[in-house]
Amino acid sequence: MNEFATILHGLKSPTNVGSIVRTHVAMGGGPLLMVGHERPWDFRKSSQAFSRKLETMCEITYVAEDAEFFDWCRAGHWGPVAIEIRPGAASLHEMVWPDRVALVLGNERDGLSEKFIEACTATVRIPQFGPVASLNVAIAHGMATYELQRSRRSSLKPIKGKYPEPLQAPSKPWNER
Repeated sequence: MNEFATILHGLKSPTNVGSIVRTHVAMGGGPLLMVGHERPWDFRKSSQAFSRKLETMCEITYVAEDAEFFDWCRAGHWGPVAIEIRPGAASLHEMVWPDRVALVLGNERDGLSEKFIEACTATVRIPQFGPVASLNVAIAHGMATYELQRSRRSSLKPIKGKYPEPLQAPSKPWNER
């Protein structure tokens, strides 16, 4: 089955939401839930500049309460996996993913609450090698979804997109042609 859902918990930035929607669609995501939002996100120009209006190509559900989200996970057999920097979190490239994974990203400033993280099936961290304490949430989502899909590469085939892979490498470098 190997499906994934993207869960945005309390995100506020139109730039981040738009970028995540675009990556979610590009990586073949299923449902996209916005937890902590009582009414639909307003995809105005500020979000659409980054989503490229791809919010029309994915199922977006708005969930007000955490308990409702975890009920959704249980009903659909989704394994909620929090993406957080914390002790004991599995490293992104060593993670053993559930078949149906719900990738949860927290608010840009506050992240996810301890109670929420403890209710998740697993927590994954993205190793960082420089002096920066954290990554932008949209960048973290892109890295996590890419690694998730890369780790499942034996069962996935890329679809033909706008920029298909070249059939063969050029025989000469571009500057020698």
